[in-house]
Amino acid sequence: MQPAPVDPGVLGARLRQQQLMDDPVIGRAEPLEVEARSVLWPHALQWALIELVSLTEDGARRVEEYRCTPAAPAAELPAFSGLGLPLAIVFERTPNGASRARVYSVRTLRRSRTAALAVDTHLQPGRDPSDALARHLAALRAGDVAAMLDSFDARGYLQDFDGAVHQGRTQLRALSGRCSERGGTQLRYCTCIQDGPHTALELLDAAERPALAVYERAAGGALAAVRLYG
Repeated sequence: MQPAPVDPGVLGARLRQQQLMDDPVIGRAEPLEVEARSVLWPHALQWALIELVSLTEDGARRVEEYRCTPAAPAAELPAFSGLGLPLAIVFERTPNGASRARVYSVRTLRRSRTAALAVDTHLQPGRDPSDALARHLAALRAGDVAAMLDSFDARGYLQDFDGAVHQGRTQLRALSGRCSERGGTQLRYCTCIQDGPHTALELLDAAERPALAVYERAAGGALAAVRLYG
């Protein structure tokens, strides 16, 4: 989808309607506390522009990905790469009707964040073993650079945890090579949201820190994009 500007006031009103929020800055708290304390809240005076860049929805869960441009440099905002601060919000409605939101952004904000979700040991994010996502995750576990690259479309890109974008085989090979030097990456999955070519995966990384990865497939099935949030 094309980036679309959103009204910070409207987004803030939706967040206030949640029964509980999980924010990388302050952890689990009621919305009014998050509004008062978190640098990620959509205060109109703080952000010159907030754009919705992607949407993934399945049943009771909805992932909204944003790009936020600060109105002015602010000491409390984390460093980021690219056009704006990456921000993703998972809206979820529980079986009893309660609504809650989990917020993800850049990795530097989540140093002390604890897991809000249980690991689902039966979760298989790929559609089948031949699916590009299944092959990509298997390559990550094995530290297999060639297989990891093969899961991407020729023009595919990866948005890193700080917002930096690595596009094309040369940049992805360099990034994958650095990862493979540390051996395979062990991830544990919590929730999976499937929506057409998109898969949004909430997980715990090797350090047991929560993260969100959104995968987008190209028309041929290979990965067109991987976007990571901490």
